Amino acid sequence: MTPSVEATIEQARQTRQLNADLIGRRLRRGERVSAEVLYDTLHAHTLAGWWLLVERHIQRSQNPSPEKTVARFVSWISPYQDDDSSACSTAPGCGSQGPRCGRESAVAHFARALTLIRQDAARTFVEHVTTLAPASCAEQEEAEA
Repeated sequence: MTPSVEATIEQARQTRQLNADLIGRRLRRGERVSAEVLYDTLHAHTLAGWWLLVERHIQRSQNPSPEKTVARFVSWISPYQDDDSSACSTAPGCGSQGPRCGRESAVAHFARALTLIRQDAARTFVEHVTTLAPASCAEQEEAEA
């Protein structure tokens, strides 16, 4: 069975919450947070953020057509799939800065990681859209009325 827009939004919301709960538990316990946990949490957060914007747009629209709304968001989000705006850059010369060099380098790498997470989330968003069930005839007629 193919998912609906509403089911996809709910799944994104639940996945984001599960990942947030996991990272929260680990931080409260003082456990190490792995790169995989950070990646999954940030990916889920990005994806859910987009789906929740779709939901809000559908709810607030005077003529809510889920297909048109999703198509609009696909056109806005798709460019992120190929976004390379923060290509790997080296941190400024370390010289005698000592610990600042480590921080600057980590920030540069983290910025690149966030770009890669956003790219993957955009791919996932577009993949989810291709699996959505088309609206029923009644829903389409209501949206067009």
